[in-house]
Amino acid sequence: MSEQTPRDEELEPVGPDCVVYSEEGEGPRTHVLIVGVGHYPYFIDGPRESPGAELSQLTSPSPSARALANWFIDEYRYPPAPLGSVALLVSEEIPTPFLTPSGARQLLDPDYNNFSVSVEHWFDRGNTDENNRLIFMFCGHGYGFAQESSLLMSDFDFSRQARWDSALDLGKFVLGMAKCAAAEQLYFIDACRRPHGDLVSPGAVAGRTPIHVIADPRANYQSKVNTPLFFATGNDEPALSRANNVSIFTTAFLKAMRGMAARDDSGEWSVNNYSLLEAMAHISDRLTNEFFSNPQQPQGGQARAFVLHCLPKDPISPVYLYRDGGTPCGPGDLHYSVGGKPLSRSCTHDEIEIELELPFGKYDFTLVHNGSRIASVKQEARPTWKRARLL
Repeated sequence: MSEQTPRDEELEPVGPDCVVYSEEGEGPRTHVLIVGVGHYPYFIDGPRESPGAELSQLTSPSPSARALANWFIDEYRYPPAPLGSVALLVSEEIPTPFLTPSGARQLLDPDYNNFSVSVEHWFDRGNTDENNRLIFMFCGHGYGFAQESSLLMSDFDFSRQARWDSALDLGKFVLGMAKCAAAEQLYFIDACRRPHGDLVSPGAVAGRTPIHVIADPRANYQSKVNTPLFFATGNDEPALSRANNVSIFTTAFLKAMRGMAARDDSGEWSVNNYSLLEAMAHISDRLTNEFFSNPQQPQGGQARAFVLHCLPKDPISPVYLYRDGGTPCGPGDLHYSVGGKPLSRSCTHDEIEIELELPFGKYDFTLVHNGSRIASVKQEARPTWKRARLL
């Protein structure tokens, strides 16, 4: 999407459902709810910083949430349940419109009330057909302890006695959503999994849920609910981000969905929940192992196998090229062709490994310096990734 700054009079505010994109049609649909909470007014360095504030502002949730929304609108493909709607709530220091194919939309802040109302509408959209698919994505501050997870909305205030009223109890939320007709519900949580002191105590309140749990929630349905959860990191671990950029988790998700998690076992390139987690784990490790003693590793659970996304074209996946004994690849130029078009890439004297993201196919790589061939290799680019030695 082209980025332009609309005039105030051109802005259209979203409704209470927070929908920024909708596509009506017959049959089942996928409905997505994305929440990015980066600006917390009551946290450290916030405009209303409160006594006892324990957490700081975040700069990655807004670009992460926007990148995810754009991906679903522009690229998501699942023929059994095509995209029906995308709802988006974002908290940022300087509110910025979200640009859609139909115009610029002014987003609502994800305080607990706005979030709760948007969830009710999201529930209703999914409740029309058992073959609908619901996808929930959260990026922001959170706490985790064993099976409990608290996701903090923008109005969370550590100084309030009822502070957990501004947090989502993820466990109860997922259990409550089981009474929605949509049998397939996916939850992606990009938040820390470290416990807060309050949550360690027996019977501690972990937050609220807009959808309450009932007994035997699938009593009137033919299908059981399938609710996979994907966490950015493991238990008692932080979620890592990059300042003013999309998070590690979001980067891994987007790269995986664009090809690294694709499989063609059925004759069509598609991403399933297990291949997605494998690809995201690889990407997260590559992005974090150089800088952290414990590289970030996504976690998943509570899922039966299913197809998540069908690629409209061949997948993009990385090829890693190296030389024996840690010998640098450069100085020199790497020559190869993509779709019949010759390409070259310069390699520096200290570059130990060359990473290329390429469409599916077979490639001839040749390393040249001062007009002479130094090394070469033939290698296929295929998900999840391939590594080849230049000889």
